[in-house]
Amino acid sequence: MAHKNWTTKEISYIQKNALFAETNEILNMAELAKKLSRSSKSVETKTYNMRKDGLLPEIDRTKAFDSTNRPFTPKEDKRLIAMVKQGSSYVEIGEVLGRNERSISGRLSRLRKKGKLKYYSKSHWSEKQTQLIIENVKFDENGFVSNYAELAQLVNKQFSQIQQKVSRLRKEGVIAVQADRTKTSVKSKIAMNNFNDARFAQYQKEEKPVLEEKAAQTDVKIETQSKMVQVIMTTTIAGKERITSFFTSEGELLTVKKEAI
Repeated sequence: MAHKNWTTKEISYIQKNALFAETNEILNMAELAKKLSRSSKSVETKTYNMRKDGLLPEIDRTKAFDSTNRPFTPKEDKRLIAMVKQGSSYVEIGEVLGRNERSISGRLSRLRKKGKLKYYSKSHWSEKQTQLIIENVKFDENGFVSNYAELAQLVNKQFSQIQQKVSRLRKEGVIAVQADRTKTSVKSKIAMNNFNDARFAQYQKEEKPVLEEKAAQTDVKIETQSKMVQVIMTTTIAGKERITSFFTSEGELLTVKKEAI
């Protein structure tokens, strides 16, 4: 059978009537082929060439809603590597990236083959470490953990790992004390005040003449002090909720922010 050349009219028809998925893949290939009286293979080849010529948008599978065949983006790879170094499990990483455990495992394997990631031993919790957390965890009157630094040193884990472990133990019912998210840690209020004092120190300096004037009028000596506080931020994804916690370098919880995702 002689080769049938494509006409300008046919090309224009494809451009106007092709239905694209979120990845720019054509959804109605069979319908186009039927309308143009051509085989599906012929239309697939033509649309492939049209993409190369800039007549149709390029396929971008990173935009796929379904993560099964969606390529990992550089941003996802960076987050994945960081979480592996922190000792997060495949399940925890998958929850953050919206992927299953098998997908995470496969991507890590490819990153290691490319030399982008060293082999890190998976961070397992021994029965002894778990028991040490249960026996030594302390809470303030609102149910917030008040001794993260002590626990981290006790079991040789990072703050984020302790936080995640306590969260899991709460879900499993092993730890009955629940944090009252409508309030903040009692001890953290003092730390937060110190943090705000340092943050807004410049405004305090501008108000100093007013304070001195009041002091002169009342014969009261006023002294202001401020100090810088190093803040550590951790983020945990629980279902459709993102929980962001802020700690001092000593492990005291400053505040907790919860938002839907």
